[in-house]
Amino acid sequence: MHTIQSSKTSETSMPLDAPNGGSLLRVAARTLTLAIACIAGFSADAHWSLAQDFSPYLTVDSPALTVDSPAEPLPYGFSGNLGDLNFEIPDSIPTSKLRRIDGAPVESDPMHLPKPDAKYRVYRSSETTTGYMPGDGEQFGWLDFTSMPYLASTQSSGFTTAMGLHLLSGPNSVPLPPRLWDFVLGYQSRNTFSDKFSYDLATSIGVYSDFEDSAREGVRPLGHAVGSLHSRETLDWILGVDYVNRDDFKILPVMGFSWHHPLGDRWRFDLVYPRPRIQYAWSETSRVYMSGSLGGGTWDIEMPQEIDDVMTYRDYQLLFGHEQLTPGGNIAATEIGLVFNRQLQMRHSLQQVEFDDAFVFRMVARR
Repeated sequence: MHTIQSSKTSETSMPLDAPNGGSLLRVAARTLTLAIACIAGFSADAHWSLAQDFSPYLTVDSPALTVDSPAEPLPYGFSGNLGDLNFEIPDSIPTSKLRRIDGAPVESDPMHLPKPDAKYRVYRSSETTTGYMPGDGEQFGWLDFTSMPYLASTQSSGFTTAMGLHLLSGPNSVPLPPRLWDFVLGYQSRNTFSDKFSYDLATSIGVYSDFEDSAREGVRPLGHAVGSLHSRETLDWILGVDYVNRDDFKILPVMGFSWHHPLGDRWRFDLVYPRPRIQYAWSETSRVYMSGSLGGGTWDIEMPQEIDDVMTYRDYQLLFGHEQLTPGGNIAATEIGLVFNRQLQMRHSLQQVEFDDAFVFRMVARR
């Protein structure tokens, strides 16, 4: 800290390394206060941890513990030797109730892919994506962060929410907004009947817009209804509809079949339009795949001179990816793919622009 005394004729300053007594005292006081707070927090955390009941997490390999519990009384009127009692000793310990790791039974190892049920029961599940598709000049591109309004694959029914942000780049010939938003609320239900038939139903209402003006034309209901017939242990037949409610497509048929090993090992072919996928499992925690999908969407936007319009961007994507099971039981994937048949169209101005093929890079988290 510097102390400067000035006048019209002279100016003196304190050396840069000269300490200030008041500053040192304040720093020392703050340091002492922080140390006391850290010690108090650590002590409270340790006290709380030691007070917890860890018995559900014990395994048969845990160290022996002394547990104070009331002893069972001897039979009424018994006065002989304890050896005369006929105690029943079980042949084995019911380890299914004792062996637990982080509250989950050992049989449900979170570091292995789901087994043995490999049947096609889930059409869409929770997915969060960060994707980049380059674009500049007259080529359209974006950086997007999206989540999908679907349940985790292990859930059967419930409400869902989703959000998306798309940062646009190009084309120069069409004055698009710099960003687009998605806000979605939905409900999904799945079930299986007699191990032969499964269904996956979902409905949602979303607002898709740049929110520069009225977003009324960006409100869109979506949904799907898909059923699966499990004809054999290795074969499922899938049929349904997917209501995407876009300007280019309103309804997509869902149809195809899934061929797989009964235990989900190695190869799996989900040849189901409009989301086919072929995968190969390297191990119980890692697999590679090739998939196809319809990309893009429809958004309500504001053009220059406060003119409202609705834009629809469409592309088809051929993706190659690798996914890995995480310690938390979720799936982390990295994808790179070819994007082709790219087109941008406007609802009111009737403007339509086509773009060159491009590539896309995505990081995906699935549940």
